[in-house]
Amino acid sequence: MVNEVFILRHGIRLDIDDKAYFRHYLKRKDDVPLSSRGIIQAEETGEFLKNQHVTHIFSSPFFRTLQTAQAVASKLNLPINVEYGFIEMLNPNWFPADPELLTKKEALSVFPNINPDYESFVQPEYPETDYEGVVLHRVKKALDEIILRYDGTILIVGHGASTESAAKALMLPGSLEGFDGKMCALNKYVRENGKWTFAYCTTDHLSAESILN
Repeated sequence: MVNEVFILRHGIRLDIDDKAYFRHYLKRKDDVPLSSRGIIQAEETGEFLKNQHVTHIFSSPFFRTLQTAQAVASKLNLPINVEYGFIEMLNPNWFPADPELLTKKEALSVFPNINPDYESFVQPEYPETDYEGVVLHRVKKALDEIILRYDGTILIVGHGASTESAAKALMLPGSLEGFDGKMCALNKYVRENGKWTFAYCTTDHLSAESILN
């Protein structure tokens, strides 16, 4: 079984650094990629994780999370398991329709470390309007299956809502003490005697120029 979990929100999105993004990006505008700073953050995170004995990587299927996961996976020489349970909250206030994402074939052509044989434990349904009842539930379902079926130290690459939900799922009844939801902040949890505890959060691996002001 899994005994250590790193929870990582993706790097800085392009629409944060480029305010004109939505005016010139016509295809899959709901699937925003990383900015150049976000890419740097992902690379810096991969460097830090080289010495953390990560054994498995699980990522949301959005482009920005896959970019972040790929930067880490290439440094750790690990496959990326695309888990829809860690997808962004499908909030209709954020997405007017079910967001169009890369197909598995398209994703494999862009992100070489994706594991083509992995089958997601969860398939969310649009729309999602209940954070506690829906998002937290499906994140916990995916996380419980992964913890049971895998071993060692895992890395989860997700979004604001899904990374927070993962932390709550580990620390039921839902404590977020110590958790940092900033982009590319690393939150570590350790299981001892059957109980999960918060180990630390760090942004020390991020250079000053890459941190979101």
